[in-house]
Amino acid sequence: MKQIFLLPFLFVGIMAATGQAPTAGAPNPATGTVADPAREAAGRLAAKYKLNAAQTQKMHTIQTRKQRNLAEIEVFKSSNPALYRAKLESIQKGTQSSIRRLLKTKEQQTVFQKNQAEQRRLRQAKREEMSAQGASREAIEAAVLEIYVE
Repeated sequence: MKQIFLLPFLFVGIMAATGQAPTAGAPNPATGTVADPAREAAGRLAAKYKLNAAQTQKMHTIQTRKQRNLAEIEVFKSSNPALYRAKLESIQKGTQSSIRRLLKTKEQQTVFQKNQAEQRRLRQAKREEMSAQGASREAIEAAVLEIYVE
């Protein structure tokens, strides 16, 4: 009997959770087209790393997965910030690992390594700056995760 009573609440909870998930992209008011952040990011990164057509398609797959994962954890941003930060860090590391595996030429790998070094430098500078200001560990961690370079 208890399960039957809880079933409507479960259904409403699932509907509310799926209703909060962000959509893939909002229409651009100027052009009327729907923006695809994964395609835009893949195009930008294809130019940055000088990817061939096959690599560009794989990059789009990587970016689509990243966008889907980011949408899935958005609900934790306010309800459980620590879990959100942990999952965001995992998504960032996973995306960067996938990109690293995708890059085949020495030139592509060199650009990637320079980007990673720049990200580490920026994150360290932010840690030092916020530590000097006496910021909390959680605030520092959140600010550092905002610095992300692909």
